[in-house]
Amino acid sequence: MFDKIGEFISFFFKLHRVLWQILYGAWKISAIPRPIVTIFGGSNLSRNSVYVEQIQRLAERFTDHNISVLTGGGPGVMEAANCGARLTKKGKGRSIGISVKSLGEKRNTCMQDYFELDYLFARKMLLMSYSQAFIIFPGGFGTLDELSEAFTLIKIKSLDKLPVVLVGTEYWNPFFEWLRQGPVAHGLVDAKDLDFFILTDDLDKAFCSIRDVCPLPSPSARK
Repeated sequence: MFDKIGEFISFFFKLHRVLWQILYGAWKISAIPRPIVTIFGGSNLSRNSVYVEQIQRLAERFTDHNISVLTGGGPGVMEAANCGARLTKKGKGRSIGISVKSLGEKRNTCMQDYFELDYLFARKMLLMSYSQAFIIFPGGFGTLDELSEAFTLIKIKSLDKLPVVLVGTEYWNPFFEWLRQGPVAHGLVDAKDLDFFILTDDLDKAFCSIRDVCPLPSPSARK
């Protein structure tokens, strides 16, 4: 009896804490200029990677054009994006990092604002709920999870239909080939769903995924 009451009290306080954190995060994000783009990618990306310069240039371009950037606040792709955003000389775009305690990721030093959450699902919720586009660079299981969840939420209409841009054709092409030969071939995924993604190496195309900036390119996973 007392054990069940203790479990209920513990659950209640955890629920109260996560709700407070989500509300706090929503308040922080609501204060930055719109539109907002979220940049996803691997935390283990080397600083010597060919993608680092691309990430920094793209994030700087966004913030120079008054587009704010959200990341997970850690190293790798997240650090490159936050550092690029900080280079803005004329734009009003801001850069926010949203971290999760349990991940144990080293906080990068380039963020203009930062806050920390207890739960990964809360971070994903905040990173996805306020964005006008998702830019996804190479990453591991965490990045695949974010990619899959973003697409699923759009597919079931929990999110508006937003551009999902995957930068790095040499990295992502094998993944799309697996999708075609596996899930699509077995009838588990509709082949038309692959055309939803924008797969590119062109930073102009990634930048133009934001409808408020320039015309949206025709999405195709085959280009």
